[in-house]
Amino acid sequence: MDNELLQNGTDYWSCLERLVPLANILGNLAIIIGVWLAYRQLKAWKVEHLAKRKAETAELLLSRAMNVKSAIASVRSGIESIPADTKDSQQEVIELKWERLRSYDDDFDRLRELQVLHEALVGTRAVKDAIDDLFSVRQEIFAALSTLNGWKLGADPRDEHVKLQQDLRAILYAMGTEHDKLRPRIHVAIETLRDHLLPEIRMQRK
Repeated sequence: MDNELLQNGTDYWSCLERLVPLANILGNLAIIIGVWLAYRQLKAWKVEHLAKRKAETAELLLSRAMNVKSAIASVRSGIESIPADTKDSQQEVIELKWERLRSYDDDFDRLRELQVLHEALVGTRAVKDAIDDLFSVRQEIFAALSTLNGWKLGADPRDEHVKLQQDLRAILYAMGTEHDKLRPRIHVAIETLRDHLLPEIRMQRK
């Protein structure tokens, strides 16, 4: 009987010794699985967080671009309200448009900031080029206003001067006409932004 008890006790401890390493293995495996699951959750959170940042940036970028489009149209508007007794109505209009263009500086500055942020998050070349072209349009308007400001043709102007003045005035006043060279560029830029940014806003882009 004593031998049997001794044998049973020996078997018990022998089994226990075999189970301890197994328990250690299972414990380590549970830790590994836990770490792996935590890593997966962290990675999923990062992906979701990045997608939300891209969507928010795209939404702000497209909204600001639409504001800039409206700003350009406002500056190029052919309808201006000036006092009836103004001595030099053309000069008054130039100065009015100049001040209006400067009043939209914040919109353009914010658009540039969002362009840089979008480039860092997504890096779409077409988006960058489209925004750059909107800035190029603003620069052409700025140059036209600067050149026409205070410029009067003499009594017998040279043909190239007349042509230059006509081209500069077309930049400011030809909006919506067959001579409007800026409107197609603005349209292409805005449509390019819509094509690329709307999927990002809707989180459809992989």
